[in-house]
Amino acid sequence: MSQNHFARFIRWLGLDRNPLRRRCDRVEALVRLTAVLGVVVAIVFGVMLGMREYGNGLRTETEQARTRHQVAATLTGDVTTPRLSVGGAAVGHAHATWVAPDGTARTGVIEVPPSKRAGETVRIWTDEKGAIAPRPQDRESTVVAALTVGTGVPLAAGAVLALLVTCTRLINQRRARRLWEAQWTVVEPMWRINGR
Repeated sequence: MSQNHFARFIRWLGLDRNPLRRRCDRVEALVRLTAVLGVVVAIVFGVMLGMREYGNGLRTETEQARTRHQVAATLTGDVTTPRLSVGGAAVGHAHATWVAPDGTARTGVIEVPPSKRAGETVRIWTDEKGAIAPRPQDRESTVVAALTVGTGVPLAAGAVLALLVTCTRLINQRRARRLWEAQWTVVEPMWRINGR
């Protein structure tokens, strides 16, 4: 930042010793300074939360990799009418049998692609007891969650603080305009008389 930009930034924050600054200008400058400090704190806080979320995600990955198992399930019935899944893919349901990691036979209804037929096999994820479980969390999900938390906090704080600064500025300008109009109504008649 050049000296000129730095001096302008210092003036914008109200850290210069301008004797012409009114009390409302000092309040507005204090709000701006608070907003800048708030954004800095939010960035630090966001980085800390993002790192914590990443650590939690790594622990979840490890735990789920240890307790989730992919097994082959044989469809015992045709697929029901397909519908859209949360991810947007067409899925149906079908009865199936599979062997749990502990060796016991299990049966249940599983989600399968609509193209599958009775007798075909599909891969499913189960927990240690053989109950159907979601796919284990992968590294991409961990990174996305950490980045979402890490950037979400500063962005949300920045948006709120920018709104605060903008509202303060608008209120200050409206107040200054009303004050100027009130002072002008006093001065203008005298100016008009002296101008003749």
